[in-house]
Amino acid sequence: MLQIPSGKLVRFRLTILAVVMALVSGCTATVPETARVQHAELPDYKVGNHRVEEAIDLYIEPRIQDLRLTVTPQSETKVYNPIPVLVGPSLERALLAMSRQHFANITTVEEPDDNPTLSYKLLTYKPVVSVVPGFITKRLNVSARLALQVSIHAANGEQLFSTTAIGTSHVSDTKLAAGSGLKDGPRLLEVATRDAIIDAMYDISSIFGNSSSEISDGVRVSSTSPNAAVETMDDVILHLRTWREEADN
Repeated sequence: MLQIPSGKLVRFRLTILAVVMALVSGCTATVPETARVQHAELPDYKVGNHRVEEAIDLYIEPRIQDLRLTVTPQSETKVYNPIPVLVGPSLERALLAMSRQHFANITTVEEPDDNPTLSYKLLTYKPVVSVVPGFITKRLNVSARLALQVSIHAANGEQLFSTTAIGTSHVSDTKLAAGSGLKDGPRLLEVATRDAIIDAMYDISSIFGNSSSEISDGVRVSSTSPNAAVETMDDVILHLRTWREEADN
């Protein structure tokens, strides 16, 4: 029988143990990387050139700034680890950039403070990751839906205008090999969320650019002036300006 020196036998056993541990860790360390949503600002060519000169505060609620979620993939055949996604920083930057393109004299505030205020609040962020099995490959479908409340309040706190901006997106990957897990899950989740943010920014920009029916359909100018004619964002701003001039006098 072949005799292996004790020193080599120890090294051989350690090598086998290291290989086994590496294989085990490779199978268990399947926690996906965090999907961090990248640059999601509305392209310049999609932003209306309409500008509002009236001074106004901008309030973005903290839930938007801190928005993050853990998304559990849906599958009928296998359980997959949840995918963390960080949305807040990108969404906040997109709202800031888009608002500044439409409002020439805007000031960001941490909370409303007795000034005319444009506010954004998060209504829902719903991402869905679905794994569709196939004979050789499987398909990864990822969608995202984002809804934001957009409102303008007068200095006395009265709500003059409120509507819901919605962004949706869907991406699919049919090249997902059966044994590759969800390595593309974070990437597709990031893309779908980024596109949903851009879609919502386009919706808001249309409102500010006076090219949306949301103004005439959703505006509430004032409880004190129920018959005021309001068809565009300029009408809302004119109402703010009138109130300010009356208060100054």
